[in-house]
Amino acid sequence: MHIRSVASALGVAALGMSLTAMQAHAADYPVLRGSQISDTPPPPDFLSGTANWSGFYVGGTAGYVSGQFDAFKQSDALAHQAFGNLLIKDAAVDLLRFGKASNDKVNFGGFIGYNFQFGDTVLGIEAEYIRTNIQTDQRGSISRIYTNLFPTTIPAAPNVEPVNTQTAVTVDGHSATKIDDLAIFKARAGYAFGNFMPFANIGLAVGRISTNGRMRQSHTTGENFGFFNTVTGPTGTVTRTTYAGPGRIARPDASGSSEASVISSGYVPGFAVGGGLEALLAENLLLRAEFTRIYFASYKGVDAIVDSARVGAGLKF
Repeated sequence: MHIRSVASALGVAALGMSLTAMQAHAADYPVLRGSQISDTPPPPDFLSGTANWSGFYVGGTAGYVSGQFDAFKQSDALAHQAFGNLLIKDAAVDLLRFGKASNDKVNFGGFIGYNFQFGDTVLGIEAEYIRTNIQTDQRGSISRIYTNLFPTTIPAAPNVEPVNTQTAVTVDGHSATKIDDLAIFKARAGYAFGNFMPFANIGLAVGRISTNGRMRQSHTTGENFGFFNTVTGPTGTVTRTTYAGPGRIARPDASGSSEASVISSGYVPGFAVGGGLEALLAENLLLRAEFTRIYFASYKGVDAIVDSARVGAGLKF
């Protein structure tokens, strides 16, 4: 009986020690399976969170582009070439000029760049391509009649003499310009508010441009003659009646036509400035909205300004 009592006591002690060990082992797991519901992390805060903007990125864009072309200098130069040293130049060279014309198109393109992040400040460089295909075509014609641009001739008879000369001048022409596509190389600066970043950029652009301009002048000079009817009498009064029509005599030396034209295509540099807003979703999905204005240098007498508003998406690496 004594031995059995001791054995029973030892069995109870062993069971107690086993339960104590299990409780101690379970204490190493403060959250048991199924208890994660009470500790679910809060949703991400895109404004005050921390996002990594550094690294390469690449993407595509689509939007709306508006181009304005000013052809005044081109038409002015062509008009002076067309009139040359003609006697009528001073009077008629400024008859026709072309000015500003605009055209709007949907555009698409792509971009690639790299960001450097310093705290909340983000600096970067980027290259962007935009397909534009914007063009304008200005055309016009105008006519004027000028008196006494050319001297009159010697009287045809004692009772007939020229009264004046009349020169009819017509100027017509056109100016068509197109930018097919352009590239922008820009430096960017932004300030990160978590996963959002407003930014500004500045850089250089180059556009593929073509222009076709022409100015043509034609002029014809005629001479008005009048009859002198001498009235005999105490005063010897002389009366004169002028007329055109059959009395107009053409002057081949004061009539003619000439023109000047320019047809050219090439690349034109420009200056770009703009800004926008980017959002970094997840870790590598980039969304953006951006506006850019480009001031192009004069090309064959045509000045161009291009505005582009676009949205885009890309991947950051």
